[in-house]
Amino acid sequence: MVLSVSSTFIPPANTQLTPSEQKLEPQPLTDANQDTLANASPAVIYHPNEDTSTTVKQLEVVDTWIGRSQSPEFPRFAQIAAAAHGALKASFQAFQATLSNSAPDLASKKYGFTVEADGNLKVLDTAAQLSRSDTQRLTDLLNKSLGLKAAAVSYRDASIDLVDADSPWSGSYMGYYSLTKENFASTIDLAPLLKDTRTMVPAEFKDATFFTQLSNKGERATRETEHVMLERRTAQRFSVMV
Repeated sequence: MVLSVSSTFIPPANTQLTPSEQKLEPQPLTDANQDTLANASPAVIYHPNEDTSTTVKQLEVVDTWIGRSQSPEFPRFAQIAAAAHGALKASFQAFQATLSNSAPDLASKKYGFTVEADGNLKVLDTAAQLSRSDTQRLTDLLNKSLGLKAAAVSYRDASIDLVDADSPWSGSYMGYYSLTKENFASTIDLAPLLKDTRTMVPAEFKDATFFTQLSNKGERATRETEHVMLERRTAQRFSVMV
C-alpha cells in the first residue's frame, strides 16, 4: 500500500517484507526468576468498604451569629469618650497631687481603681502593695473626691456607648465584646489608662489602653447579649445599623 502525504512524497522501492527463516523457541525460566515469580505479590489490594453508600446525605443547617455593623453614631461616641478620658485624667492627676500632701504613704503605692455598677469607685490592689487598711482609706478618699467620681462614671458610660456603637466584625471590633455597668469593674482598670506610658514597666503595657484591657478581660458578646443591648439602646433612641 502506498500512502501519499504530499505532492513530493516518493514511495519506497520495496514495499514487501522478507520473511525471516529464524524460528522462535521458548526459553525456560531460570531458578532465580521462578523464585521471584512465586513470591510476587500484587502492588495494590482493594478492600471494598461495606459502609459505602451512594445515598446523598441531607445538608446540615448551621445557624451562625454575625452581629451588627458599626453604627453611624460611632465617630460621635468616640469623640465623647475621648473628652471623658481627658476630663478623668485631669481629675485623677489633681487627686494624686492632693493625696501626696494628705496621705503620702498611699500616694507612693501603686493601685488601680474602677467603677462599680452602683457608681461607686473601687480600689484594685493590682501590685499587691496595699493592706486592708490602705484599701479602705483609698476607697474612702476616692469616693469623697466628687469631681473624680463623677468623671469616672462619665467615662464608664461613654465607654459603654462606644462599645455598643461598634461592630464585632468591622470598624474597631470592640463590638466583639459586651460591656455593661455590671461587668465594667471586672473588665476595666482606670488607673493604667491615666498614667504616662513612659513611666511604665513592660509588664504594665498590657493594660495601657482601653482596647487591650477589653480584649484581655472583656466578656465576649453573643446573640443574646447583643439582643439585650439593642433593646436597651432602642429605648435610648440609639441608632444602630443591623
